[in-house]
Amino acid sequence: MKKSGFTLMELVVYMAMIGIVVLVAGQAFSDSTKFRVRTQNMLRASEEAENVANLFKDDVAQMGAKASLEYKASSETDSFYMANLSSIYMNPTAVSPDSSSFRIGSASTNENTDTLTLRRMRFDNNGHYVSIEEIEWFVVDSTLYRTCKVIEQRAGVSFEDKDPCSNTSNPTPVQIASNVAQFYVEPAKPGVSGLETTQLLPSTDTSVHNFRLISRGGTEYWKTVTVSDPSASVSISGFTANYDFDENLVVEDGKLASQVFVGAPNSTTGDWQSLCQQVTLEPNVDYEISFDMPYSEDATRMFVPGRDHMAVGFRNVSTGDRPVVLKDFLFYPPVSSLSAGARHMRFTVPTTIENVCMAFTFASYSPTAATGYVYIRNLRLDKVAASNYTFENYFPSTNRDKQNVKAFRLHLTINRRGETGHTMLVIPTPSNGPRS
Repeated sequence: MKKSGFTLMELVVYMAMIGIVVLVAGQAFSDSTKFRVRTQNMLRASEEAENVANLFKDDVAQMGAKASLEYKASSETDSFYMANLSSIYMNPTAVSPDSSSFRIGSASTNENTDTLTLRRMRFDNNGHYVSIEEIEWFVVDSTLYRTCKVIEQRAGVSFEDKDPCSNTSNPTPVQIASNVAQFYVEPAKPGVSGLETTQLLPSTDTSVHNFRLISRGGTEYWKTVTVSDPSASVSISGFTANYDFDENLVVEDGKLASQVFVGAPNSTTGDWQSLCQQVTLEPNVDYEISFDMPYSEDATRMFVPGRDHMAVGFRNVSTGDRPVVLKDFLFYPPVSSLSAGARHMRFTVPTTIENVCMAFTFASYSPTAATGYVYIRNLRLDKVAASNYTFENYFPSTNRDKQNVKAFRLHLTINRRGETGHTMLVIPTPSNGPRS
């Protein structure tokens, strides 16, 4: 009887195949384990970087805060006030005053790390002023530290021994993170240089408040309106309604409208293109249109939002068309004394817009509203100082520039067992600098 089985050669081949399978499986398992460990280290590094950035944000966002509730006796009512505390500024009494609330320096041992010193106000749970604190973030030997010390405090305030902010001159540094490869604090470049808002209309001279409105008319659709003499308050009347009085019906597809342009009060006779005040709008700058609308007990109270139209915007002098990248801003007349007051429209433009004039546009589809008066008072177009900012490797060269910085960008990189976690965070600081 013949016996079946494996030959020696078959057994060797079989064992070789099993060995290859085990080797491949083992390598795959090893690679999977390494990938999992690397992923975990990467996630931990990223999570730690984000946690540190959030702590940093809590400090920096309060930079330069100067407002609090005034602390009074329990029998009196608290009141809101702006504290006049010069110690919130870095050096306001110097020959070249530094009225900012921060100082940035580079670490001498690592060009990728900065030292940030900032000052902020501390409040109690009721919003009362407690103290002015100076906080410092810095890196030593790839370790990030934070210190906090009290430089001024309200009379009668005491701090516990375990308080996170020391009232000693040399506070103990608290370790925040180790293996820090990058700690870079980048100040934002303000959209407008200078301390004050820059007035563009009705004049760059802030003492000038009077303005003139010039009517656009004489065409099939643009109908002339009546405007009062140049003043700080100008009235507009004589609107044309898109309404068929014979049929007592609204002309739904009516295109009759009126438009007035802002001009200098001393401008002479001419058309709107020659008399309107031209401006250039620049990118990365905040602009604000503002004017008051007093309440008037006339037909404008019958204005119907969604049907009747009032808007303010800009028109190209050569064509009379609206810039493609800048839409008009709708507004409504006050229908009661409660809705009277200021109108504000703030905007930016993506590209430079040259040779444009401010224009008010009106279109009426209500038969009664068109017979009323519209009053424009205290009209202004302003560049709003430091309300917009960009990041372009900017560093303020003077103390005057420092106090206009309204945001910072943090670049933070932390290494964990060969893996890197990076975060980038923009932090607005609207309170930095003197009160406007």
